[in-house]
Amino acid sequence: MPPRARWVPRAAAPTTYIHELPADVSPLVGQLLWNRNITDPAQARPFLAAEYAMLHDAFALRDMERAVARIRLAIEQQETVAVYGDFDTDGVTGVALLKQALSAFGLEVLPYIPKRLEEGYGLNMQAVEALARQAQLLITVDCGISNAAEIARAQALGLDVIVLDHHTPPAVLPQAYALINPKRDGCAYPYKMLAGVGVAYKLTQALHRAGLRSGLKGRDLLDVVALGTVTDMAPLDGENRVLVKHGLVALNTTERPGINALIDAAAARRPVDARTIGFTLGPRINAAGRLDDAIRAYELLLASTEPEARRLADELNTINLQRQTLTKDVQRAAHELAVASGKHEQRVIILDGSDFPAGVVGLVAARLVETFCRPVLLLERGELTSRGSGRSIVGFSIIDVLTEVGHLFQKFGGHTMAAGFTISNAHLPELEARLNAIAARDLADDLLIPRLMYDAELRLGQHSLELIDQIAQLEPYGHGNPEPVWVSRGVRVIDARTLGRERQHLKLRLFDGQTAVDALWWRHAERLEAFAHNPRVDVAYTLSTNEYLGKRRVQLIVKDVLPCGAT
Repeated sequence: MPPRARWVPRAAAPTTYIHELPADVSPLVGQLLWNRNITDPAQARPFLAAEYAMLHDAFALRDMERAVARIRLAIEQQETVAVYGDFDTDGVTGVALLKQALSAFGLEVLPYIPKRLEEGYGLNMQAVEALARQAQLLITVDCGISNAAEIARAQALGLDVIVLDHHTPPAVLPQAYALINPKRDGCAYPYKMLAGVGVAYKLTQALHRAGLRSGLKGRDLLDVVALGTVTDMAPLDGENRVLVKHGLVALNTTERPGINALIDAAAARRPVDARTIGFTLGPRINAAGRLDDAIRAYELLLASTEPEARRLADELNTINLQRQTLTKDVQRAAHELAVASGKHEQRVIILDGSDFPAGVVGLVAARLVETFCRPVLLLERGELTSRGSGRSIVGFSIIDVLTEVGHLFQKFGGHTMAAGFTISNAHLPELEARLNAIAARDLADDLLIPRLMYDAELRLGQHSLELIDQIAQLEPYGHGNPEPVWVSRGVRVIDARTLGRERQHLKLRLFDGQTAVDALWWRHAERLEAFAHNPRVDVAYTLSTNEYLGKRRVQLIVKDVLPCGAT
């Protein structure tokens, strides 16, 4: 069982802040904005509006002018451009976007997405040498920032390289023709948290601003920008919020046969929102690269006919089911190994096994972080080397930690909360010892206790469709802009039953003496019997709606339940 979360209320906004908000922003929405670090009343309306005009000048990105000039030359000389992207949804959507956009400028575009199980993450020498025989310009998307040797080889072969990346830059940068990454030193771009596909979109904006015309409009590309940004768990604040908000409009009116077929194959509810992307569409696109070949997902996004789109969507659906089964099996085995070895009590959990497939180690590591509330590195052990993924907790940057011991890796890269790496098996004992020593130094005990932050306490009778519509102004929700969490205390569970294909979920009926409301608690069927013995509880939840026979009703999505008065 995961350690019990500590419920922590967010601080109340100052009265002066609430009074200074625009007249059309309610005090409740103002409190939610304050909770999301919108602490200047003048920024309230721009945040809520998220207008497309708020996007920053693409030429503020360092090296953008060089990239545009090189692509202009490629168009003039009718060169072939290779586009190399990662095998996850961010990379796949980035390759699809650049294929569509650059082709519209008249370029011959050669897409390349490496196979995870055979080639691993990032550029590899074999691919670089093959592409150098076919293209004159190479553009990487969602990778490249950590590939100094491979890019040097490409340049030596006469292949100019433009890097479009968003991962944390290493100390030594590749000597690319142009290196565009908002996180690199010396880049004055005001927003640093774009996803890889977001950086690719900024390139297309710069090309249009430079006077190159393609016939495409922003909405023709924003659907895949939303898919990649949300699935990559980029924060949905700042510029990402604008891109995703307008991307969702584009996605819900998209004419792409592939996206529509995927929505239908997944039986996703329309209109599609950020949650649908994160939990339904994104995992299906990611599944191709995890277990098979990500080129299938790329082909789906650019499918031109409905029969082809339906076939590919059905294939991704099947692969995703296989991925779900495999993830459960590996999670069970890794959990047992952690407990049996006692590693679940270490500050950083490092587990390896030959039966931990590289395609799902990141997913399983994330699940184990939820269970043990501490950073987890999970590796597929090979004969001489191992490939792994790490996931961390808030307050402990995994990429900073790996950088401190970077000499141990053959290759590594990532973000604050997630990273991937390749390492010699001979270095695994030192890696475990060093990471736990760093954690003993930097990982405070308080961070090992999960916290559930909530926005305010409500009575069940305060719920309404009007309230839900009011707070919907803050959508799209995601990292950096979490869905509001509420707490109701002293409610009774007057009915509880399991549901779902495997009876793994709970449906509850809650009553506070005046109002009754339905609630869903995903993946917590094991708590069913507890409500028979102690039906009076405090509940933390988000607000949702359920539509049945044309009528909308308020419905709670439970985050946590504690015995009444336990917090």
